[in-house]
Amino acid sequence: MPAVSPSQRFFRMAMFAALYALVLVVLSSWWRTTESGLGCPDWPGCYGKLFAPLTPQDLSEARSYFPRQPAEEERLLKETLHRYFSGALGLLMFPLVKLGWQLKKRLRRQQVLLPGLVFMLVFTQVILGILTARLQHKPVVAMLHLAAGLTTFGLLWWVVLREQRFWRPVTATPAAVLRRLRLRALIGLIMVAAVIVSGGWLSANYAALACPDFPTCQGTFWPSMDIVNGFTLWRDVGVEYEGVLLNLEAATAIHMGHRVGAFMAILYVGWLALHTMRVGAKDNLCRYGLLVFILLIVQLGLGIMAELAHLPVVMVVAHSAVGALLLLSLITLNHVVRPRPRE
Repeated sequence: MPAVSPSQRFFRMAMFAALYALVLVVLSSWWRTTESGLGCPDWPGCYGKLFAPLTPQDLSEARSYFPRQPAEEERLLKETLHRYFSGALGLLMFPLVKLGWQLKKRLRRQQVLLPGLVFMLVFTQVILGILTARLQHKPVVAMLHLAAGLTTFGLLWWVVLREQRFWRPVTATPAAVLRRLRLRALIGLIMVAAVIVSGGWLSANYAALACPDFPTCQGTFWPSMDIVNGFTLWRDVGVEYEGVLLNLEAATAIHMGHRVGAFMAILYVGWLALHTMRVGAKDNLCRYGLLVFILLIVQLGLGIMAELAHLPVVMVVAHSAVGALLLLSLITLNHVVRPRPRE
């Protein structure tokens, strides 16, 4: 059996870390949807224990310590698993950064910096996770937690793309066409990322059911909305900036913000995918455009079905998973249309 070179080992470690991050993004959606993210009110322990208190005696003791937040066995277990799964990603980054540093003379400098940046992002995720536990009613912290997780996943996938040999930057498409396509692909990536983050704001504020119908919202295409309260960042969950309960108009504004953003992204990214298929036939760019288009349609369908079915966990998690894959496909498209590095 031939020996594995350090460069091959670096690629395999980066691929494993990227796939692990993808699984973590999907599991995080499951934890968030089942409201398990606030299962433990303290950190680093959970109700003062290293692992979730699951015995009757430990549960009784935990409830006496935190009477305002009764301990629920299922939520405790899920949140503890969330913490350990997330911490494992940080451990995966140690050997990746170390190997990248050892290979810095043979690898491009960016391949040393990117794993280091991901490691810092994972550390930031830990801080945001602590703040989520300690500031349990701050939707902006939960939204930033999601955004940092997606950025971590995206950067890890970019590391993989720069090391693999299958999806190479294209060469047959005219340079002028590629220059325009690069900017358009980048805009599409930013739009999809923004919609995903707005979905995090939606879920953090429990505003997904503010519009129980589709394509209308509360029976009209433009319902009454309270935009100021809906998009006040620093406040508690379900509370306006003045300290009173978040009204339906504010929740509707959050929901409609996500809908409008998603509608704009669907129109633009759908056009981008079709445009890529049309101009990139010589370089097989059409397959990347087709992948983006298929994932976009599936994501739209899952979003509509999840809303009409009143947010079943399976559909919400699938919606998050396909959203992450759509982001991955756009990152890949941005990779293949970039200037080809000199060999």
